[in-house]
Amino acid sequence: MTAATVVHGIPPEVRAAAGRGWRLFPVEARGKLPLIKGWPEAATSDIAQLEAWAHQYPACNWGLATGTTSGLVVIDVDGVEGRASLADLERQGLTLPVTLTVTTGRTDGGEHRYYRPPSGVDIRNDQSGKIGAHVDVRGTGGFVVCPPSIHASGKQYRFLDPSAPVADLPGWVIERLTVRPPMSSATAQASPQAVGKGSRTNTLVSLAGTMQRRGMTLEAIEAALLAENAAKYAPPLPEAKVRTIAADIVKRYPAGELNLPLPDEWPEPEPLAESLPDVMQFDLELMPESFRPLVKDVAERMQVPLDFPAVAAIATLAGITNRRAMIQPKRNDHTWTVVPNLWGGIVAPPGMLKSPVLSCMTQPARAIENEWRKEHEESEQSYQAALEEQELMTAAWKDQFKAAAKKNQDRPTKPESTLIEPVLRRLITSDATFESLHSIMCENPAGLFVLRDELSGWLAGLERQGREQERGFYLECWAGDSCFRVDRIGRGSVFVPHACVSLFGGIQPARLRSYLADALRDGPSNDGLMQRFQLLVWPDISPTWRYVDRPPDTDALEHTTTVYHRIAAMEAADPLRLQFDDAGQALFEQWLSGLELRIRGEEVSPAMQAHLAKYRSLMPSLALLFALADGHTGCVPISQARLACDWCDYLETHAARVYSAQARPGQHAAIALSKRLAKGWKREDGFFTVRDVYRSGWSGLDSPDAARGALLVLEEYGWVRRETDAQTAGRPSETYRINPRIGGTYAGE
Repeated sequence: MTAATVVHGIPPEVRAAAGRGWRLFPVEARGKLPLIKGWPEAATSDIAQLEAWAHQYPACNWGLATGTTSGLVVIDVDGVEGRASLADLERQGLTLPVTLTVTTGRTDGGEHRYYRPPSGVDIRNDQSGKIGAHVDVRGTGGFVVCPPSIHASGKQYRFLDPSAPVADLPGWVIERLTVRPPMSSATAQASPQAVGKGSRTNTLVSLAGTMQRRGMTLEAIEAALLAENAAKYAPPLPEAKVRTIAADIVKRYPAGELNLPLPDEWPEPEPLAESLPDVMQFDLELMPESFRPLVKDVAERMQVPLDFPAVAAIATLAGITNRRAMIQPKRNDHTWTVVPNLWGGIVAPPGMLKSPVLSCMTQPARAIENEWRKEHEESEQSYQAALEEQELMTAAWKDQFKAAAKKNQDRPTKPESTLIEPVLRRLITSDATFESLHSIMCENPAGLFVLRDELSGWLAGLERQGREQERGFYLECWAGDSCFRVDRIGRGSVFVPHACVSLFGGIQPARLRSYLADALRDGPSNDGLMQRFQLLVWPDISPTWRYVDRPPDTDALEHTTTVYHRIAAMEAADPLRLQFDDAGQALFEQWLSGLELRIRGEEVSPAMQAHLAKYRSLMPSLALLFALADGHTGCVPISQARLACDWCDYLETHAARVYSAQARPGQHAAIALSKRLAKGWKREDGFFTVRDVYRSGWSGLDSPDAARGALLVLEEYGWVRRETDAQTAGRPSETYRINPRIGGTYAGE
């Protein structure tokens, strides 16, 4: 089984790098965003601090600060195109010496080549194109991701030869990175103190703001900026841009305004890292043998993670089984039996094929229900014909009875009715009211499999006022063995002796976070409903994709359909009862003892404690389902018990990801809003209101509270600034100014 790398303490590669005096810091798992604020200053070679970060951010990637901080310059070769550029240079006699080199995990084979610059030479960061096309430079102010981090592709950053020395940066590279093109004599005379290219716009904006505060006209400001631009800058900004700067300042800020937020007064906006804990990669060996071909076929044809069809298959297996079988986990305690109905879902962004996968994996179950429906239609026709005959016989008997009574003769015997109205057997429902679901289960004692294309709609429905009884009903249905009665005027009483529901669907990360925000802060939703979703998976989506067009594996589908048919034929009136075999029983006792100690310990968060408590029934449920899938009906063997333990380990990593997504309210909404700002939302205006945000209808930002929470985070990270001097109808303004360093007129160079 392949598991995601979980770091306990700093990895040996990081420890060795720190030992060489290189300065490091944590970045997001499978990514490059720093996890700490002010990383250029905070990066360190101090082992104690690195250990603390490793404990705070398990499974993080590691960033290595370059330039004067660590005495390193890294040449970043972008795959095939970057190597082609170096080959062109070699033909010109310009070569890079062999040095300590890292393979980055890019699918086309990227490399980081480490070099030592001469003393006193400061190589600036990211001088793209100075060496060659698709060859970047990481120097002062930059960093690289270093081994043993995991690339977004899933591959690991590795040293080609960890013992290789760090070579000196060759002279021709130093010359290209440090020598500037000579200015013309005319420019040199006009620019005795030329301003660096990155400062031209900020300097002109600052000057325009000063003149605007002094009440100067647009024409005067424009003339002064044009003169300053021509006299000092090499090369000068385009004249049109200078006029735009002047007009923008006059338009945005009233004359005499004292709190003009100029670019040089703003900090550089800090990146917001969206870091989720690693999850265990799904291994096909986790599946019962009878399901592996279908899961593999669907994942390959649809180009989705194996997790999608795998967990959908197990949820469908649970939905078909429900109360047709149960397991007694303890050898002698017959009072504890577990019904293997399960709840779960797939967490993934929109467009990731959650619904098509679910439709494909539940197709065999739907086929069974269609067969039952056809059988019911035939039985209903036979029943109606027999009922008509019975009614005619009853009518004839009434006539005979009346005639015999008038003549005082012996009365004929009333014909007995042996007709029983056929009941439609059901497996699946998608959108049933609480009352109708109750009625269906009254006629189907095995229980039902509830499929929801979007779980968010189902969860939102249970939050509405007046739906408390429905919520309570579903909580009862999770146990699979609780009775439930509904009494209604006009409809009488409907009694379900064993309310049992398996539940499965898809949900988007933002919707899940929104719901969990209430549950995890002891809101009204914190009644254990979410902890019942034990088959909830949130896998990583591969950045790679390939075109696949082939017919479905009909043999795999037929084999799985046979398994479902066999289980669906079992009677709920007399459910199959199994126990572990001797070896399986010993494994369960060992596993349960470890689980109980973890639940009672202090290392696990309260949310995870509540979730893991449900694993008491999850492990035996899975073991029973796996045994039934592979045809074991006498006992649950050790092989299936071991598989169930592996599934619990796998699912726990996904549960940790789900609950960690709410570690800081507003963080994820802030990340989403920062992406909108970076792409230019409201850039021309330079400001926006809270109302502008939540009325845009973006997922996770569609309420005033969500918008305000995101803006609090963005303000902390320097992306926006709240206007404090404006008042609207006696209330504090909810207007936010955008940091001009993000983009637009001020940062458009």
